[in-house]
Amino acid sequence: MSSHAVERPGNQDGWFHRHRFRIVLWVAVAEGLLAWATHGLHIGTIIVLGVIAVACLILYRYTTERTKSAFLHEATWLLAASQLGATILVAAGYILIGALIVLLVIFALIALGLLLLDRR
Repeated sequence: MSSHAVERPGNQDGWFHRHRFRIVLWVAVAEGLLAWATHGLHIGTIIVLGVIAVACLILYRYTTERTKSAFLHEATWLLAASQLGATILVAAGYILIGALIVLLVIFALIALGLLLLDRR
């Protein structure tokens, strides 16, 4: 006995459901790269992406409560998840850039200290 459901050949909802994590990941990475390439790793960009993500999440909740369309549910889920992923990715990039700058300053101070100790 197999517990696998049989899917109709033309069912697009099944394709979206099977590939939704891959789609979300690619969209989030593309948006993160776009933000990085346009020098958008700023707190303002993170706030705007966060507001868009919350709006998409509200849209998803609205469509799941008011409609019965599986395709619409999947599409709004993909939209909300990809926007949340992009927000997290850009915020992580912003934090990592700050951390890299702090590490660079610490290493420069250590190198300066070693140079000063070597002069003695």
